[in-house]
Amino acid sequence: MKQNKYVKVVSAPNGAHNPLNRVMKKAVKAANIRRILIGTKEEVLTRVSKMNANNRQFTLPTDSKAHYIDHLIQGKYHCLEINMTAKRKKKAVLFVFGGGMIIGSDKGDIALSRKIAAATNTDIWFPYYPLCHEHDMLENVRMIFECYTKMLHFYHPENIVFLGFSSGGALILDLITYINELNDSGRHIPMPGLLIPVSPASIPVTEAERERVHKLDSRDVMIPASYFDLAGDIMRHGHKIAEKYIATAHGDFRNAPMTHFYYGSAENVYAFAPSFAESYRKAGAKYVIHVGKGMHHCYALQPNLPGCKDAFDQIMQLIRSYQKD
Repeated sequence: MKQNKYVKVVSAPNGAHNPLNRVMKKAVKAANIRRILIGTKEEVLTRVSKMNANNRQFTLPTDSKAHYIDHLIQGKYHCLEINMTAKRKKKAVLFVFGGGMIIGSDKGDIALSRKIAAATNTDIWFPYYPLCHEHDMLENVRMIFECYTKMLHFYHPENIVFLGFSSGGALILDLITYINELNDSGRHIPMPGLLIPVSPASIPVTEAERERVHKLDSRDVMIPASYFDLAGDIMRHGHKIAEKYIATAHGDFRNAPMTHFYYGSAENVYAFAPSFAESYRKAGAKYVIHVGKGMHHCYALQPNLPGCKDAFDQIMQLIRSYQKD
């Protein structure tokens, strides 16, 4: 992705030169993670349903590594608050997991949440949003929005950071579109203080986006280009959803806070970076796109993998340096 007057691109810490990174990519290919997302909609959903049945449902942690509070949202969904001390901090991160809105969160996400909380001196709020096996993606947005409005009872909006990876990165961006829609109808919902979407996905709606996705496909070890042909249908779940939510890169980003996008240059979703940049430019919103050369999907939130920790540490520093005391 080239720097131009519309796109503010900076280099991100990366470990593409690290020989262990190459070993990791070979291991991912051997595990054939991409295979799960190849096939008909029914085949893909059947495979991920089996994954979700194996420890991918909400359970309240019982360890003593942090303090946990279960917030019931809409009377049926869970949002886990993670505090590293018994007393709430003045700052918080709304952390949204990915998985194409069809793969549930696993225990590793909670361990990562604790790591983020400790590194940034914040509370973490982690929504277990409904998946698109039985729901449309706008239901996800509404559930996460209600988590945010609950957070506003405890934190000033400028002290809340939205952080998400993959489809979770897309959902926090959709949340900006949703808040703008509500405020246009007479609500007065404040924006958060900072957005950090890591490898946010979208659905290709222009020929340029489709070309970029397919050009990157041979380099992506995790997500096949063919999945984007299914994703829109899966996320709609038979309902009529406005394109600005499905094609997240073309959302309404007016009034968005400072946003730091993180992409690896060897992932299919990097194809949407120019579209996000253009949408932000049109909205008059500030953004920076960080690109890890040769890096894979969501690498910046995988601190335990070879070559990824520097980018993770950079994100932690962004959160620490931004939030007000």
